[in-house]
Amino acid sequence: MVFRRCPQCGSTSDDQYGFCIKCGWEFAKIDATKNLCPLCGHENPNEADFCVKCGAPLVFKNHPNEEQRNITPIVINKEVAGTPIQKNSGGWIKWIIILGYIFSILGGLLGLIIAIYLVTRKEATVRKHGIIQLAIFAFYIVLIAALYATGMIPADVITNYQQLIAGNMTLP
Repeated sequence: MVFRRCPQCGSTSDDQYGFCIKCGWEFAKIDATKNLCPLCGHENPNEADFCVKCGAPLVFKNHPNEEQRNITPIVINKEVAGTPIQKNSGGWIKWIIILGYIFSILGGLLGLIIAIYLVTRKEATVRKHGIIQLAIFAFYIVLIAALYATGMIPADVITNYQQLIAGNMTLP
């Protein structure tokens, strides 16, 4: 297949049939012995592999005859694995997942850090555990907000908790 630029309409066409597909212009026959560019028709030096005017590859240069071609197909064998290949993440990641669940259920900040760490991992199962641990934290936040909104947790409890975290052990 050779692409040539039509001199009449300027479109690029395949000259397989010898005519432009846009306007019907008849392409001139290309002599395989000359170094004419199939795209723009410029005559190139003998050592050129690409057209010096437009950069198109000179497709007729050094083409072997049909009887000289000895093309053997490349066969690629594909094997489908019976079970998916899983990465061995090691025993330490299992311990991190377990500690993440423990600290998530207890509601600690360390559990939140572990959950965020697990969500950022590439392995799907580890990421799933991180998402579950973050869901536990979201449940706690919704539960505390609902209890506060209904008045079951008074504002004094939150104030006392803030003082406890700040290190002020005296109660008002």
